[in-house]
Amino acid sequence: MQKVELRTGVWYNDHAITLTFPHSWDVVTYWPDTPPPLTDKEIAARINSPIGQPPLHDLAKGKKRPVVIVDDLARPTPVYRIMPFLLKEFAAAGIHARDIRVLVATGTHGDQDKKALANKIGKESAESCQVIIHNDLKGTKYIGKTSFGTPVHVNKELLASDFIIGIGGVYPQHTTGFGGGGKLALGVLGRRSITHLHYTHKGVGGTYDIQNDFRRDVTDISRMIGLNTMYTLHINGQLEVVSLMCGDHVAYYPEAAKFSKEKYTVPLPDGADVVIANGYPSDISYTFMQKGMKSILCAPRKATKIVVASNPEGIGKHGLFQRGVSQRLKDFQTLYHKISIMEPKVIVAKVMKNVFFRKRRQLNSTGGISPPAEKTERLWLYRPEGDVTPIPPINGITIVKTWDEILKVIEQEHSSKNNIKVRLYPCASLQCLDAGAIQDATTD
Repeated sequence: MQKVELRTGVWYNDHAITLTFPHSWDVVTYWPDTPPPLTDKEIAARINSPIGQPPLHDLAKGKKRPVVIVDDLARPTPVYRIMPFLLKEFAAAGIHARDIRVLVATGTHGDQDKKALANKIGKESAESCQVIIHNDLKGTKYIGKTSFGTPVHVNKELLASDFIIGIGGVYPQHTTGFGGGGKLALGVLGRRSITHLHYTHKGVGGTYDIQNDFRRDVTDISRMIGLNTMYTLHINGQLEVVSLMCGDHVAYYPEAAKFSKEKYTVPLPDGADVVIANGYPSDISYTFMQKGMKSILCAPRKATKIVVASNPEGIGKHGLFQRGVSQRLKDFQTLYHKISIMEPKVIVAKVMKNVFFRKRRQLNSTGGISPPAEKTERLWLYRPEGDVTPIPPINGITIVKTWDEILKVIEQEHSSKNNIKVRLYPCASLQCLDAGAIQDATTD
C-alpha cells in the first residue's frame, strides 16, 4: 500500500494520521514549496531586525499597559512559537509578563476553549500574561469612522493601552485575497463594525488579489487603533514556522502575501477521479474547515470528493456566516445583517421599491422564479476517531470515522478503473489554486 502521513486535530489533539492507497492507484500529494522551518536563532534574528521600525525592546520602553493582539483558534498561527522571544523583548524594556495583556481576536467566533487556547498561545504565556477573550457583542466603544464610512467600535482594552502589537498569519481568504496584516484588527471590533465591513465591501472571490477596498478599510482601522507593529508568520503542513516578518505591517504585507502566493500555489485537480482535502491546520470545526475547500470546489463534477478534518469543536460558531444551517435560515440571517447596517431612510426606500417591483413581477410572471438547482455531488467527511464533538446530519455530507470506509467508497464509485487518479491536498487551507473567482459563502 502507498502511505501518506498527514496531521489532524489542530489545538486540541494534534497528531499524525496515515492514509493508505493501493499501489495501482495514481496518487499525487501536493505539498507546498516552503523553505525549512526557522531555528530559534533565526527567529530571534528576525525579531531583532524588524522592517521599518526599531526593535520591540526599544519601542516598548516606558510603556505600562501593553496589549498583544493574537488571532484566535480558528487561525493556525502557532503563537506559542514566538511569544517566548517577545516576552524577553518586553522584559528588556522593563515590562513584566504579568503586565502584558494578550487579547484574542475572536471576531464573531465566540468563546474559546481555555486548554486549546493555551496550546496555541503557549503554556508560559497563558499562565503569566493576562489573557482576554474579545466579545464582539459587548465591551466595545465607538471611536469614529474610516475613510470608507465604516463605523469603528473597538475593544475597550485597546483604548486603555499605551502600546499595541499583533501576531498573525497570512492565509488564503475569500474576501480580502489573503488574511493577516491589518485584517487582524477586524477580530477586535464590535458586531456592527464587522457586519458593515462584510456587507459593504465586495469580496475578491478567492482570487488572491490584495488590492481591494475591504483590505484598505481594515488597514485604516488598524491605524486608527494604533496597531502598527505586527509579527507575521507563515507555516508549513506540520505547523512549523517557515517565515517570519515583523515591524511595520503596512510596509511588508505585500511581500508577505507574495510569499504565500509563490510558496503555496499548487496545481488544480484537473482530470482527477478522487480529490482529497485535508482541513488541517484549519480543521477546528466544520464551519472553519471550509477554508480548505477550494480544491473540492475545483474538482471535476464526477470526482469523489473527500475532506479529512477532525473538527474537535463540531459545527463551530460564526456570528455572520454560520455553517450547518438550512438555506432558508441563511437567507434570513443575510437579510437581517444587511438591514442592520442600513440607515432608516434607506430601509424605507428599499421596502417601497420592493413592494412596487414585486407587484410588477407578479403581473409579468408566467411561472414564477425557479430556485437554483441544488448540487447533487456528495461530500465525504472523514473524521479520524478521537474525542470530538458530534456533528448533526447535514444535507449532502456523509461522515465516516475510518479510512477503510473511504477506500470502499472510492472502489465502488470507480470500480471500472484500475489506475484511479487521486489528488491529495495535505494542508488545504494554506494552499492556493489559481481557478479565478469561486463563489462561496464567506467564513472569516
